[in-house]
Amino acid sequence: MFNKGKTLVFLGSLIIVIYGVSAAFYGKVVAKDEAYKEISVFMDVLKRVANDYVEEPDMNKVQEGAMRGLISALDPYCSFLPRERYEALQKRHASGSAWAGMILSKRSDVIYVVSCEQNGPAEEVGIRPGDYLISVNGQLVEDKSLLEAESYLLGAPGTKVKVEIFRSSRSNPLEMELTLRPSSSETVKSEILDGHIGLLDISSLADASIGQAKNQLMALLSGGVEKLILDLRDSADGGLEEGAELANFFIPDGIICYSQNRLGEKVRTIESVPEKYITDLPLVVIINASSASAAEIAAGALKDRERATIIGEKSFGLGSSQTTIELKSGAMLILSTAKYYTPGGKVIQDETIRNAGILPDIRVPDDETRQDLAVESYYDDQDETMKYQQLRKKVDRIQLEKALEVLSDKEIPLKEAA
Repeated sequence: MFNKGKTLVFLGSLIIVIYGVSAAFYGKVVAKDEAYKEISVFMDVLKRVANDYVEEPDMNKVQEGAMRGLISALDPYCSFLPRERYEALQKRHASGSAWAGMILSKRSDVIYVVSCEQNGPAEEVGIRPGDYLISVNGQLVEDKSLLEAESYLLGAPGTKVKVEIFRSSRSNPLEMELTLRPSSSETVKSEILDGHIGLLDISSLADASIGQAKNQLMALLSGGVEKLILDLRDSADGGLEEGAELANFFIPDGIICYSQNRLGEKVRTIESVPEKYITDLPLVVIINASSASAAEIAAGALKDRERATIIGEKSFGLGSSQTTIELKSGAMLILSTAKYYTPGGKVIQDETIRNAGILPDIRVPDDETRQDLAVESYYDDQDETMKYQQLRKKVDRIQLEKALEVLSDKEIPLKEAA
C-alpha cells in the first residue's frame, strides 16, 4: 500500500511545483484561484492512482509522467526531462557534431519534419518536409520531447542511423538508413539573372550563414544588379538575431520585430541599426511551408515595413524564445517565455496552425494550379520519389517566374500587413 508519509511529502512537493508552473498560465489575481482548482483535481487523480490502480504504482514514474504531460501540453518547444534522461541527452550532444540534415517540430503531438538540408543525409535517402518521425534506431520518439528526438539524430560523422518515417501518401511506414555528417558550409548562393536581377538564395541562417549572406549580397550589388530576389524557401533554422540582421540589410531604421510575454508586455524590441543597412533596391521575397524561424522574422519585417513583396506559400510558424531551468533534482525544464511578433503585431508562432506563420502577399501556386500540378504528377510514369522531385521543381520554377514577373513591373505591389 502507498506509504502515507511518503504520500504527504510527495503531494506537498508536487503542489509547489504545479502551483509554480500554473502561475505561468494565468493573471496575477485570477491565477491563484484557478491554479488551486486544477491542483485539487490533480491531487484527486493522484490519490486514485495510488490507492485504486490494479498494481502498486511506481509513484516516481507517475510524477515524471505527470510533469512531462503538463509541460508537453504547452507547446512543442517546452520540455521536462528527469535527471537520467537529461544526462543521456547531454551525452548524445557531446558524441559528435554530425547530424541528419533535417529540422524538426511537433504537430498534433507527433514529430514533424519541417525542412531538409539541400543534398543533406535526410534528403539523400528520400525524407521530405511533411514526413512524421516514428523511431530512430528502434527507439520510438512519440513520447519524447522535441529536444530528445533531435538528439537521437546527432553523432560522430559517418554514424549510421536507421529511421522509421510515416508519410500520408503511404499506408505503411518507411524504413531508411542515413549517414550523419556535419552541416554544409555552403548555405548561401547567388547569381545575376536576366534584367540585372540579383538572386540571393539562403537555405540556412544558422551559424556563419548570415555573414555569407552579407558577402553574397555585396557581390551582387558590385555586379550591377538593379533589383533583388531573396529566396528563403526551405530555410528553417537560425534565431531571432539572424533573422533581424538579414532584414536589417534592407531596412534602414525602425522596428524589425519584438517579443512579448504572457502579460502582453514587450520583452525585447529589435530595431534596425543604420550601420548594418545595405540597399534600397526593389525586393521580392519567396517563402514556402518550410520557411521557419529566422526566415520568418526577416520575411515578416520586410512585409510589414512595406519593404518587399512576399510571394509563395504560408510559412511554417516558428517563433518563440525558451528559458532553460535546471531543477534541484537534476531534471531540466525548458519553458517558452516569449513569442516573436512582426512590426505590425502579427504573432509568428500560434497553437492554431491556421493562424501561424507569415502569409505571402501573392500566393503561388494558387489552388487551381496546384491541383493541376498534382494531377499531372499522379499520371506521370515515374516512381513516387521522382514524381515528388519533379513536382517540387515545377512549384519552385513557378514561384521564381512570378517573382521575376513582379519585379518586371515598374511599381512593386505592396499588400496588407502580415
